[in-house]
Amino acid sequence: MSPMKMKKRILPIPLILLIPIVMLAVVMTAGIYRFTLSDEEILAKFPSQQIVADAIVERLTGIKTANPLTVLVPESKAFALMTDFDAENAIVVGQYDSGAERGSVTVFAQYWRELEADKASWFVAPLAISNQGSGHFYYLGLFKYDPVPRRVVMTDAQFLGDRIRLDKLTKTENSSILLSYQQHFANQSFSEQPLEIVVQEFSRQDDKLKLNK
Repeated sequence: MSPMKMKKRILPIPLILLIPIVMLAVVMTAGIYRFTLSDEEILAKFPSQQIVADAIVERLTGIKTANPLTVLVPESKAFALMTDFDAENAIVVGQYDSGAERGSVTVFAQYWRELEADKASWFVAPLAISNQGSGHFYYLGLFKYDPVPRRVVMTDAQFLGDRIRLDKLTKTENSSILLSYQQHFANQSFSEQPLEIVVQEFSRQDDKLKLNK
């Protein structure tokens, strides 16, 4: 028989109607199976991707997150990612580059303290900023762990001085921070050791640090 004379085969009407019915039954069966499984059983059927925690953040805060500690350089729009830990000197170091200015940020891990938490985790620590100049500018930084991006960031910083020498950082009974350090007298050269003793008290107000007078 010639192919030109072959008639097109027409599916019976009941079979055409049966196709969407079968598809609907498959979807319903899959839905019922899903709701009979617990979340733990579902997760067990799929290999979970293990998160490699940032060692510095975990060491400082006990929080497991892949994101590094992030410092917004004061009086700049540059960010420094704290990537190097010096265990011998108990410091964390990161580099920044804003284009016009570049330098390093040092967070003094031995003075890292956790504050009383509300809905977030808060921390304080002194840090030093150095650039192409001779100064080492010290600040007291306020840090927050934000669970949404899973990142520890610095939200505020209070300037302490240039080339100071840190002494002690403690928390008081009223949840404020007491910081003592030594700075240079007005008639002292910066090449000399700072001798003037300074004691300052700070408190957290929302995401800011306030110097208590």
